[in-house]
Amino acid sequence: MSRRLCYLAALFATCAALALPFDVPVASYFQRDNDWGAIHDLVTLAEVFAHGFGVACILLTAYVLDVPQRRRMPRIITAVVGAGLSADLIKLMVGRMRPRALAVDQVWDSFVGWFPLFRLELRDGLSVSNSQSFPSGHAAVATALAIGLSALYPRGRGLFMVFAVLAWIQRIESSAHYVSDTLAGAAIACLVCAACLDGCGIGRRFDRWEANDAQQK
Repeated sequence: MSRRLCYLAALFATCAALALPFDVPVASYFQRDNDWGAIHDLVTLAEVFAHGFGVACILLTAYVLDVPQRRRMPRIITAVVGAGLSADLIKLMVGRMRPRALAVDQVWDSFVGWFPLFRLELRDGLSVSNSQSFPSGHAAVATALAIGLSALYPRGRGLFMVFAVLAWIQRIESSAHYVSDTLAGAAIACLVCAACLDGCGIGRRFDRWEANDAQQK
């Protein structure tokens, strides 16, 4: 599974690069106050699948209801939290303005340099948060959650990925991120999940812990 996740990460990263020419047109479309009606309500609700509190509630529900899978929960939690933190770390290094914060004509104008936290000119005009569009932390968390839940409940794999994609769309529809931001977040999630699910490194540690826990019970 870890090898497939690495291939998927490469695919998402490639798609993120290919999506760059479409970032500004797509962002402009959603900024024109297009009324999506029920679809808007659906994608807004899907943010629960990517938001910290919503994700915590989902994982807590799985922990409470599915006793046999409890020993695997630390692995899943680590993957989800690790994906979110990895995306946040990259945000601190790569400065990119959110679509709702700065309207641009060329995609490269949305990138404002390295380490936006230390760029005083940004702090004078716009909040640092507005310069942390790349990558999407919500997309990374939603993708990692979908992969983690798929490992626990394979029959729901398709449903979990639909929820994740809806969460990606919500970030684009709300003008919080560009398309490439969400795809990059998904790529990061795949790499982090591969590390946690692999039989080497941190994944091997989880294998041993889960095996010991199963023996004790």
